[in-house]
Amino acid sequence: MNQGLLQYGCYFETLRENILFADLPNDSLKTLLEISKNQIWPKKTCILDSDHTLHRFYIVISGKIKEYQYEINQNKELIQNILIKNDFFNICTLLKGHASRLFYEVLSSSELIYISMEDMRLWMDENPKIIGPIVNYLVKKTEKLEDRVFDLCSMDTSSRLAKLLIENFNIKTNKIELINGLSNSILAGLIGTTRAVLNRHLQDFKAIGILNIEGGNIEMINLPLLFHKLQVLSEKPPHEKEFLPNLS
Repeated sequence: MNQGLLQYGCYFETLRENILFADLPNDSLKTLLEISKNQIWPKKTCILDSDHTLHRFYIVISGKIKEYQYEINQNKELIQNILIKNDFFNICTLLKGHASRLFYEVLSSSELIYISMEDMRLWMDENPKIIGPIVNYLVKKTEKLEDRVFDLCSMDTSSRLAKLLIENFNIKTNKIELINGLSNSILAGLIGTTRAVLNRHLQDFKAIGILNIEGGNIEMINLPLLFHKLQVLSEKPPHEKEFLPNLS
């Protein structure tokens, strides 16, 4: 057992739930943990250097981490994903050997385990069953990016916000999860707009009884009305959508 991983049992159970490792035997996971190390990234930590993106493969144990691209010439940021428990990153670097263009910012204190790229590649050679899940993950990620590009091209910001809220609503707990508690700047980045425009739409949703917003938390009040609003917006011609009045 890797004595550096004090919570070995907890990490093992987390990996057991991870989609990458679900079909692998316990001995393979134990071997992986033997070559792993753990880290705590405090809130607001920014990962901008290639040492993290070129030389290490990460698995998130807890917390929230923003994954994004940044265009320095235009001073623009594009949020790719919000990483949480059982997410992982640097898979493309793992496969092709080139440093990723993605950066990371810790939104809440996060615990991770990491494996050096060299050790991870050797482990993969000994556990080829991991290749299938990795390919499936990359396919799903590509499809998700394609959907996002389509949404940016075909939907107005109000519709994109409605879709984001619906996608992150857990009907079992009756709560908006993952994105709840994130700043308006981050929410705006997730739907490709500005904080001012996002706030206007949030206030519109609140005014017509879809949401309640208090202390940075978003509470779903009327999910059917949100679905109805999204449907109405989707049926409008593109030039009309931004000017659609509030539903009563």
